[in-house]
Amino acid sequence: MFKKIIVSFFCAILIAGMVCAGVGLLYFLIPSRKAQASISLPSIVEDKDSSQDTSAKKEDSEEDDIYVADVYQSLTLRAQAGSDSEAITGLSPMTRVRVLEFVAGTDYAHVEVISGESKGYKGYVNNEYITKLGEPTVRIRTEE
Repeated sequence: MFKKIIVSFFCAILIAGMVCAGVGLLYFLIPSRKAQASISLPSIVEDKDSSQDTSAKKEDSEEDDIYVADVYQSLTLRAQAGSDSEAITGLSPMTRVRVLEFVAGTDYAHVEVISGESKGYKGYVNNEYITKLGEPTVRIRTEE
């Protein structure tokens, strides 16, 4: 009987300690309203490596026809819509392109390159390897 009382007492102490520890943990983990008010986050996060000026970025991001090259290494810009067409150049990952039109009956899009070394070039790319700007990319930086 005496053992049951001692075991019950220690169990009660253990439970009370756990409850106090939980309350204390919450107290220190949840910031106060004053602390929350003092935290300021930037409304826009900009890429420091980008060489474009801010106004050009805003124009590009506001348009619906801007896509990025979603590839591991290179996306071929071609003279005509087709895999057997002459290659003009290779576009590196995340190169921005403006889609002028999606070619009916093919997997190709007529594009104008708007960033990178090939800026200003026009040609055709396989539209399976371009992703609308702002949407999650599939292939970029996923290769190990």
